[in-house]
Amino acid sequence: MTGDQAPAAEQLLRVESRRAGPAMVVTVAGEVDMFTAPRVEAAVGRALADPAVDVIVVDMTEVEFLDQAGLSALVAAHRAAQRQDEPLRVVVDHNRPVVRPLEITGLERVLALYYDVAEALGEPHGSGS
Repeated sequence: MTGDQAPAAEQLLRVESRRAGPAMVVTVAGEVDMFTAPRVEAAVGRALADPAVDVIVVDMTEVEFLDQAGLSALVAAHRAAQRQDEPLRVVVDHNRPVVRPLEITGLERVLALYYDVAEALGEPHGSGS
């Protein structure tokens, strides 16, 4: 291996999906760019194809880098979810590598953004139990 070889896309991004009742939580960690963004779109596409899934939550709190291809993947996922009348909720926490590109492009006004997965799933937060 020479010093100028880039790491494989699989090493740059981890995408995992898990069921949470009627929701599918797609956790994305690492770098979302032109090489890895298709994996995010594919994971959301699989969730949309599952008839038992009513809500899709994309957890991006562990994303370290998000470029135009990643933003485009989020927009494509959002549009696909809208076509199927299924909510797409994006969890960004206060993750600056994700929040900043969303703010610059104005997508924070288009996408349904949440601060944590529990909030996106509609779970109550410590409501006096």
